[in-house]
Amino acid sequence: MSSNVKLPLASNVHVNATKATFTGKSGFFYSVLGRGLNWRGGIFYGGGHEFRLLRISKATFNGLTFHQACGIGGHIFDLMGCSHVSITKSHFYGYGHTLSTKVMRKNGNHGEYGESIQTDYANFNSGGPGFNKYGKGHFNGAPSTYITVTHNTWAPEYSGKKLVSLAQVAIGQHDTISSNRRMIAHITFSDNTVKNAVRLSGMGADVTYFGAPVHFESSKSLTVTHNTFSTTLKRARPENGIIISNQYGHMPHTTSVSIQNNSFTGYHASRSAIQLYARRGHSITGVKVKRNATHGMRLIRRFGNTKVSY
Repeated sequence: MSSNVKLPLASNVHVNATKATFTGKSGFFYSVLGRGLNWRGGIFYGGGHEFRLLRISKATFNGLTFHQACGIGGHIFDLMGCSHVSITKSHFYGYGHTLSTKVMRKNGNHGEYGESIQTDYANFNSGGPGFNKYGKGHFNGAPSTYITVTHNTWAPEYSGKKLVSLAQVAIGQHDTISSNRRMIAHITFSDNTVKNAVRLSGMGADVTYFGAPVHFESSKSLTVTHNTFSTTLKRARPENGIIISNQYGHMPHTTSVSIQNNSFTGYHASRSAIQLYARRGHSITGVKVKRNATHGMRLIRRFGNTKVSY
C-alpha cells in the first residue's frame, strides 16, 4: 500500500480482510459520509496505515491487528464528526518505531500523546492537510458521538525479545476550537486492556490534560468501565491512567462521566489512577467513580469545580 484508498460509499458494504496483510509506509484509508461499513480482520504493518473517517455512521470494525501502523502523531482511527461507530476485538501493538519520547515530541507534544483512536470534530485540517481535499465541502464542525470501543488490546511491539516501542495512547480527544459548540459525547470505552503505554511526561502543562492513555477534553457522557490498565515495565510508569479535563473556554461544563470497575495494576501512577481537571470558571460534574481497583496507588486527584460520587 503506497497511496490513499477510498472506502466504498455504498451503504452497508462488508469488507472481509481476515486473510489480508497490509504493508508499506504511506497511504491511508478514507471515507466521507459513508454509512453502514462493516470491516472484519486484517493485519496492518508499517508507518502509514490509518483510517481517516469524516462524518461516517453506523460502521463496525472488528478483529483488526495493527503493528506500529501509524506514524508519530498519527491516529489509527481518526473519527471526524462520526456517529454510531464500533471498534471491537482488535489489537494495537507499539507506536512510532521508537522508545524515545524526545523523538516523539520533535514536532510538538502531540507526537507523544496522539491517540490511536481520536474522537474528533469534522473540522478543516482535523484529518491533516493531506485529507482536506477529500473532505472539501463536508467540514461542518460536527462532533463525534456514540462511539463504542470494547474488547480491544493495546500492548508494546517486540522484535523477538527486544522491546521496539511501547503502546500508543488508546483513546481520547484534545482538539477543540472556538467554533465548536457541541461536545464530543456518548463515548464508551469498556472491557479493554491497555498494557505498557507510552509514558506521557516531559510535555509541560499538556501532561495535566493529556498525560494518560485515556484522556478527554471538553467532552461529556463518557463511560470508561471494566478496563485493565497494566504497567509491568518501569519505563512505562504512567503519570495518570485516565484524565477528564475541561480547560478551554467555549464549552466550559463537562457532565455525566462514569469511571467504574476498572483495574490499575503494576507500577503505580506517579500522580493518580484518575485525574479530573477543571479550569477556573469551568466544571466537571455528574462523575461516578466506583469499584475501581487501584492496588495501593492513589485513586483520584481533583482540581477545580468537580463533583464526584463514590
